[in-house]
Amino acid sequence: MGGSKTPVGWLRVFEVAARHLSFSAAAEELRVTPSAVSQQVRLLEHRLGRALFQRLPRGLRLTGAGEALVPVCRESFERLDAALLELFGDRKGGRLVIRVAAGFARHWLLPRLADFSTRYPEIPLRIAASIWAGEPLDPNVEIDIRLGSAPIQGMACFQLTEDELFPVCSPSILRARKPPDLLTVPLLHTIGFAQGWSDWLEMAGIERHASERDIEFDSVLLSLEMAALGHGVALGRTSFAEDLLREKRLVAPFKLRLKTTDNVYLVHPPGLAPRSPAGIFKDWLLSMAQKRARRPQGM
Repeated sequence: MGGSKTPVGWLRVFEVAARHLSFSAAAEELRVTPSAVSQQVRLLEHRLGRALFQRLPRGLRLTGAGEALVPVCRESFERLDAALLELFGDRKGGRLVIRVAAGFARHWLLPRLADFSTRYPEIPLRIAASIWAGEPLDPNVEIDIRLGSAPIQGMACFQLTEDELFPVCSPSILRARKPPDLLTVPLLHTIGFAQGWSDWLEMAGIERHASERDIEFDSVLLSLEMAALGHGVALGRTSFAEDLLREKRLVAPFKLRLKTTDNVYLVHPPGLAPRSPAGIFKDWLLSMAQKRARRPQGM
């Protein structure tokens, strides 16, 4: 497995699925889709090189490797929950705890965050980044800004983006700038999104087989940065790539764009007090999203 760390979200999803022996029941508890649960379990199995479940016609059965992993996960999460309670249980220091998808934070939220701090200096923030779409909801997080394909049942959800997918690259990498040029360059894939290169290429009428030169990333941050360095063509999303396009570090060589089926949502438990710190942040963020939606998109 090299020196990289296994995402905690994968282990959390595995533990819940192991407890229920059902992806559907796990999805209901975690308030994500069954396909998101299945995908994260498969990614964990691929990383470990072992099957953790036997997929049966009616439910699941743990393999030997799965049975060995369950107590390790549960003990680790008990320790982690105790640490989170100590850090966040009493909202230490009165900070508003916000979890946000890392790519959206870097390319959309952070450039705007100084405006919130200027307007509301009395509301200190704690920002926690998440990498994977479909990570379990955390009761210690007051505002969760996450990627999803639909509102989450039982939660207040507000759609922040209406993104489009399109190729992006360094200004120097594609000279002819016609879609067939993509047959000759490495494609940079970001796993975890509902749509990817296969969807855009199909829309463009291009048949392209996977290449050994292609690279997969588990973060859109890395994929876009690799493209900006001139080492391939990434599939950009409007709200994730707009600042790099504006800075001319990336260009969008083709006009063809695909509307996304998953977008960024602001999520919080129902009953949020309007003038609470979380309520004020929600209203501010929605106003920022509306301003962006009204702005002409010249990319």
